[in-house]
Amino acid sequence: MPENDTKKKLGVIGAAKKVENKTNDWSVLRDPMFVGMDPSYNGFAIVVLDKDAKIIEKKLFGSISKEVEDRLVELEKEYKFIRNIMSLHSVCIEGPSYGSNGAFILQMGALHYMIRLMLKRAKIDFKVVAPGTLKKFVTGNGRAKKDLMLLKVYKKWGVEFNDDNLADAYSLARFALQEYLNER
Repeated sequence: MPENDTKKKLGVIGAAKKVENKTNDWSVLRDPMFVGMDPSYNGFAIVVLDKDAKIIEKKLFGSISKEVEDRLVELEKEYKFIRNIMSLHSVCIEGPSYGSNGAFILQMGALHYMIRLMLKRAKIDFKVVAPGTLKKFVTGNGRAKKDLMLLKVYKKWGVEFNDDNLADAYSLARFALQEYLNER
């Protein structure tokens, strides 16, 4: 089965293909989907999970442009598919590190608010999760190092990643899933 057909069946569709909602209630048609986003200019990671915590999509990308505005446009092309995920329940985004300084913090703020505006306009529920809160959710300690996060993701959920950004995005999607399960 071609990859695009698989994604359509699983509920993930490309940004160029918008599916018409005939019933106005996707929950009747498919189980809820959950997205974790670890935004960055060099290692932006996204993981999409279904309600059984199966990875539907994982993506790691970055920008090679020099100008901030060009970088924002380049990254948006990679993550804007999120607004087209059928039966999307919620998105968890890792918040920026407030320990950063200089021009970098302004650039990260621009990226974060660009994502938030896209989600807000699409009427998608999202939550910003502080880095320490995410670390505590995964490891029990809000100050865990990146290599410990990789290990704890594997030990806690049996999923192995070679990139800490993907591990964080997966953990954020699990955070969104856990909140959904707690609501029920």
